[in-house]
Amino acid sequence: MPVWLASRLYTEFRETDSPPPLVIEGLVLQLLGEVFCGPSAPVERRSPRWLCQVRDLLHARFAEHLTLDEIAQAVGIHPDRLCHGFRDRYGCSVGEYVRQLRIEFACRQLATSDAPLVEIALAAGFADQAHLSREYLRLAGATPSRAQAI
Repeated sequence: MPVWLASRLYTEFRETDSPPPLVIEGLVLQLLGEVFCGPSAPVERRSPRWLCQVRDLLHARFAEHLTLDEIAQAVGIHPDRLCHGFRDRYGCSVGEYVRQLRIEFACRQLATSDAPLVEIALAAGFADQAHLSREYLRLAGATPSRAQAI
């Protein structure tokens, strides 16, 4: 997430003549929180073991095209329980979480690799380069080719 936040902050400065102070302040505070405190998550309750297993599975296999049934079966719960429990804990759907993991992976690859964009897209689990570009633009506010050129 810090890579994505930094990219979003950079985009705000490059794309806007005078970025709104509220946007900049929010992104900076979120970035500082991620860097110094780690990812934000509710601390009032512990996650059930199966939810931690789901998170670990998604981090390990984000580039694969897993189904909710496969994930639920891997941790021994019903897919409905998986969907509701995951959203309650992480504030997003399993699909949104995986998409964010893929974008973060692509950001890291763009920053550290000279690999062609199509290779990065496929390694991240996107269908093709256009799919990566659409999602990257939607989440980061810029195209990945622009980020790669910088």
